[in-house]
Amino acid sequence: MRNLNIIILFVALLLAGGAVAQDMRALFLDAPDSIMPLLTPNNRADCVDFLDAGMRARVTNRFEGHSELLAISRDYMELRSSESSAMQMKLLPFKGDTIIAVVRSVCAESCDSRITFYNRDWTMAGISFSRPSIEEFFAVPDSAGHLIDRCDIYLVQLRLSPADNSLQAEYTMPHYMNKADSALVAPRLRTLRYRWESGAFVRE
Repeated sequence: MRNLNIIILFVALLLAGGAVAQDMRALFLDAPDSIMPLLTPNNRADCVDFLDAGMRARVTNRFEGHSELLAISRDYMELRSSESSAMQMKLLPFKGDTIIAVVRSVCAESCDSRITFYNRDWTMAGISFSRPSIEEFFAVPDSAGHLIDRCDIYLVQLRLSPADNSLQAEYTMPHYMNKADSALVAPRLRTLRYRWESGAFVRE
């Protein structure tokens, strides 16, 4: 009887572990069209199957373009939605449960991103993130000076980490600048890093 109880407990732990491992996968497969308008449910299922088989997870989406699932794990997902857009999702701890951070990026010569937070039922979580000012990207803020006039467009790429609960922000305007201006501005810029703490991304 004791051995039977041990076996039952072992099986229960395996099942529980499997459920945790499926968290992001389930969210990706079941996300509403408002979250993933380019991918049909079949598209998403195919992407997961391709990755599981060690294949490139690239599919033809609703608008006859191509989307590719780049990575999916217990708490992270990265998708190249189209030739000019991308999405990341990350499960983050929040009040004894988890919420979903979703970063959407649009890219041409450079990328610009927005981050939105959702509850697990895909309702808005009521959390916001204030993107940093251009001046904050200068390694020495005083060095912005006259260079700030060359930074006339606000383009910031956000990236969630697959390895931990951090977020990076990069000012990408130099990719749009002429070579002379970019050579002046780019070396003075830094990437900003944020850590998830008490339900918010806090600058490190």
